[in-house]
Amino acid sequence: MQTESFYLQTPIGRLLVSCKGNKVTGLNLGMDNKKKHPIAATEIKGLRSHFAQTIKNQLNDYFDGSSACFTVDLLMQGTDYQKSVWQCISKIKWGETLTYGDIAEQLNSSARAVGNACRANPVPIIVPCHRVVSKSGIGGFAGQREGKNINVKTWLLEHERSLSL
Repeated sequence: MQTESFYLQTPIGRLLVSCKGNKVTGLNLGMDNKKKHPIAATEIKGLRSHFAQTIKNQLNDYFDGSSACFTVDLLMQGTDYQKSVWQCISKIKWGETLTYGDIAEQLNSSARAVGNACRANPVPIIVPCHRVVSKSGIGGFAGQREGKNINVKTWLLEHERSLSL
């Protein structure tokens, strides 16, 4: 199965997109030191597969506000618990949010455990962990509660709320 990675310049910075066959395996926002892995990636002009072009187009559509829908298949590695959290997060609609506690209640779990699963999400934006917030504010993002990561989360939420799709 062919593996391909490429960079995509976006309004929130350069993303590293990784695919295996016809599935997305990773979307690295470059914000979490625990997720940094040396990966050989190409620039957009060097895309080898039709699938890589498809995910590039869907991400561009998300960022330019022309579509809120991702239709690509994912290959997400994680624990059963993490996968259950990601499944709940995937159901949060464009422009809406749930709290860590809301998801914890659905899974008979704790808000902290939900937050840890959000941080481990290998495909943020596609599985929209930015739509999970604290009951008293925006919460964290990619392991931080302030700074660049929170600015990115704020941008993503404002971007979605500003468009009526």
